[in-house]
Amino acid sequence: MSSGIWQRGKEEEGVYGFLIEDIRKEVTRASKLKCCICKKTGASIGCVAPRCKRSYHFPCGLQRECIFHFTGNFVSFCWNHRPVQIIISNNYRDSLPCTICLEFIEPIPTYSILRSPCCKNAWFHRDCLQVQAINAGVFFFRCTICNNSDIFQKEMLRMGIHIPEKDAPWELEENAYQELLQHYEHCDVRRCRCKEGRDHNVPDSKWEIKRCQCCGSRGTHLACSSLQSWEQNWECLECRGILYNSGDFQKAKKHTLPNTNVGITDCLLEESSPKLPRQSPGAQRKDLLRQGSKFRRDISTLIIELGFQIKKKTKRLFINKTNIWNSALDGFRNQNFNPSYTIEIAYVNENDHFGIEK
Repeated sequence: MSSGIWQRGKEEEGVYGFLIEDIRKEVTRASKLKCCICKKTGASIGCVAPRCKRSYHFPCGLQRECIFHFTGNFVSFCWNHRPVQIIISNNYRDSLPCTICLEFIEPIPTYSILRSPCCKNAWFHRDCLQVQAINAGVFFFRCTICNNSDIFQKEMLRMGIHIPEKDAPWELEENAYQELLQHYEHCDVRRCRCKEGRDHNVPDSKWEIKRCQCCGSRGTHLACSSLQSWEQNWECLECRGILYNSGDFQKAKKHTLPNTNVGITDCLLEESSPKLPRQSPGAQRKDLLRQGSKFRRDISTLIIELGFQIKKKTKRLFINKTNIWNSALDGFRNQNFNPSYTIEIAYVNENDHFGIEK
């Protein structure tokens, strides 16, 4: 970053192209210059602005919020002449998150706060951008919102972000994505029926392990979850709870086997694939009888699945003390009554109509 030295040699000569004799001359020149910040000698960096006589050390310049260009002629700007980002109209009233660290910042361009040139709602901390640039390198440093690299890198270089000309470390690491090439093969149901263990997997058999169709991070033997074939859908308990609370359970239930002998917990997202031919109800009942204990499920699993159906909303019933039976029936017959809600009882007097729905 010194202002009085240039790369006159090749990359392998001297120190990255800076010849030894040129380095000695620059040291002699800088020893006569005093830093305008710390007042010590050795200030080899000067502001490139015309008629500006400020000189400073590199650490002092960073502390005083000077901007250094790590491209082209490697020029430097003091705190009065540094480049700034100009926004024509600032319509931001609330704080916005830094799209890298997600901390909320004031959307006002300063030395420490930078705005993306390609996405108007993308704001960054300078330190966050610098860390990302060092990790990603010139080939992967891009806007975190739109993935633009050309416009984004050009603006960040103008604002003093150092983008090293290197590959990202995750591209240099050997077998960095090896885990993605491995299938999850472990039975996670509460009671595994396989005598060979939970990691036993035999393709095209009842001991083949099927992964959760939602997260892929849980598995089960076909026999352990009463699955008749690989093409049947299966979700782990965590995903079942999420789907049920999101309302997708009712949609999924419409596609389950129309079998009256299968309870709600068996239908709970363990539906048959639409590619399989559907059986008549009579044939399905005979098939279930032939299976015997195959469809028996652990009671603890049933309780957990039933817990997903419990709604935390409450329904208050106002019961008349003088006519408890009729007032209770009126509450149950109300069109807004839902038996799946938690029921709260409130006793009222005959002439008290507070809270009674009509």
